[in-house]
Amino acid sequence: MSVLLATTACGSAGADAASVDPDRVGPARGDITWYAINFGPEGFPEQLIAAFERAHPEISVDFQPAPNNTDTMRATLTTEITGGSDSIDVYNGDLVWPAQFGDAQLAMPLDEHLPDDFWDRYPKERARLTEYRDNHLAAPLYVDAGFLYYRKDLLAKHDLPVPRTWQELADTAKRLQDAGDVTYGYVGQWANYEGLTVNWTELSAAAGGRSVTADDAEPAIDSEENRAALDFMRRLLDEGVVPSASTSFQEQQSLQTFVEGDAAFHRNWSHGWDMANDPLASRIADQVGVLPLPGFEGGEERGPSAAGGWNLMVNPHSKQIGAVLVFMDWMTGPEAQRMMAENSVLPASEEVLNDPELQRENPVLEVAADLDLVARPAQTPRYPQISHGIYTNINGSLAGSAPTANALRDAAEDIQRALEDRAL
Repeated sequence: MSVLLATTACGSAGADAASVDPDRVGPARGDITWYAINFGPEGFPEQLIAAFERAHPEISVDFQPAPNNTDTMRATLTTEITGGSDSIDVYNGDLVWPAQFGDAQLAMPLDEHLPDDFWDRYPKERARLTEYRDNHLAAPLYVDAGFLYYRKDLLAKHDLPVPRTWQELADTAKRLQDAGDVTYGYVGQWANYEGLTVNWTELSAAAGGRSVTADDAEPAIDSEENRAALDFMRRLLDEGVVPSASTSFQEQQSLQTFVEGDAAFHRNWSHGWDMANDPLASRIADQVGVLPLPGFEGGEERGPSAAGGWNLMVNPHSKQIGAVLVFMDWMTGPEAQRMMAENSVLPASEEVLNDPELQRENPVLEVAADLDLVARPAQTPRYPQISHGIYTNINGSLAGSAPTANALRDAAEDIQRALEDRAL
């Protein structure tokens, strides 16, 4: 494999410039368009662009904000790229897209254009999740994971330890409810959408289960371990630890319940930390702690967190591949990644993620650096159909429309149809 992206010295302010082979990918200059959902504080993508253009004045970047709805963004990209459009050169892609986009030829394979050691900047598992058919289809831009947020003031008030297991969390939550400190014990994302697949993946893995076999060949959701996990979720609802409205809660509704002081424990992505501690938006600012998610009794004391985050992906029809590769190298390099960490965006770079100075300034960063991650079964192009089979049946059971055993059996059948490429 030829190495087309190499770092060479640049004469301005210690910056780096990337050199590419113009005969193969075009010149590393010109105008490129970056399509992405807004992330970080207001105006943060534009700050990154300004810093990049200072380091690379030969390249101009036009930022086009994408709709916040991931499915809408995916549909737009599919329509544009399938039609041969080069109006977008590089775009942010969800962690679960590489197999889907690779199968549909919506993303340019990168291994031909990047050196082997490019992937050393990432944790091994995070780099693996960008692969499809042994080729990287994306470069990790920033990461995310599930975190447990909790009311440290209420635990201190009652001299209670932080729960180590989901069962301990339920017991502690009930004590705080019975004391009149909170209305609810726990809130997560249990609505009929992708977020429930994420929550389910975490709870299932903590109980020792999984939804699809390790080789993505067969459903594995109808198991004793998963029956225990789903029974536990239903019990939280039945006992009032979780509000009945949770079956319609996505990220925003569950987070709002927590920051208004109505719940003791909350599962969310990294952005939950800033909102929970924002004195203008939260009634519990400075009263919140953050930890990895719990495990289940009889297993690991610390449970796994679902891997999340976004990648950079390249439109195969782009006429500015050389400039795009320079942009990709810089955005995943130390300067941009450090800017992300300093602006409450979890960096994909392993070096920056483990920077002690940055960790002291951001407790979420310190927790994120030591999480046990679990991936959703997205290494197949049929992942959207698999996820649909998971969240619709799990949500139906939580809402009371199907017993645990029936829900898992039906989910297994839906996953089997998806893997066989049959309509659900």
